Amino acid sequence: MPFYALIPSPLGPILLAADDAGLSGLYFTDQRDLPRVPGVQAAADVVSDPSAGFRDGRAIRTFRALREQPAGASGDLFTEKSAAGGKAAGRLAQGESRPQAALRLLQEGTPAGVQAVLERTLRELDEYWRGARTVFEMPLAPQGTPFQKKVWLALLEVPCGETLSYGELAERAGLSAGHGRAVGTAVGSNPISIIIPCHRILARNGTLNGYGGGLNRKARLLEIEGFTIR
Repeated sequence: MPFYALIPSPLGPILLAADDAGLSGLYFTDQRDLPRVPGVQAAADVVSDPSAGFRDGRAIRTFRALREQPAGASGDLFTEKSAAGGKAAGRLAQGESRPQAALRLLQEGTPAGVQAVLERTLRELDEYWRGARTVFEMPLAPQGTPFQKKVWLALLEVPCGETLSYGELAERAGLSAGHGRAVGTAVGSNPISIIIPCHRILARNGTLNGYGGGLNRKARLLEIEGFTIR
């Protein structure tokens, strides 16, 4: 049985799900696949099309993520001074601010072990936003088919500062490049955004393509990790 909690983030509220085995879900509250949980109201503007959105008057899906500096060369996500050893660096846009880290449990009787997973997730995400973490270490327990889990395991091997195409991810998962479409479907079904880094997967031509949490967020996550989006 999953237990849920809400946390703030620089990119909007996040719903976490966890059970005795580990973290099983991470969703922005305007995702169309947000689980129905008592006490959680879906955002008015749901991301109905993962490839929609504009930036500077141009369709975001046509932008490319370019690596022009090594990971960690940017500033802290919350300030212009990098945290010590920060590697997942980036800057908040003007008007954005650091959230007050607070975990809101949504069920009474959340087991202590599950609460510990949720609290650890909040802590590690806060380190990621600050540019002090590039690898997440909380236990994960995503629910899916054997094929989906194979793809998600391959996603976990894509490090901060690297991007792949769907065909390249298929090959990393031990599949042929011809499985790119099926792999893309599995990537789009990823239940643990950010932690299982589906935002690091791009179209074959290097464009952003799509993202269940919205392409504006995909662009921001890649900027946090040191990419230039243009």
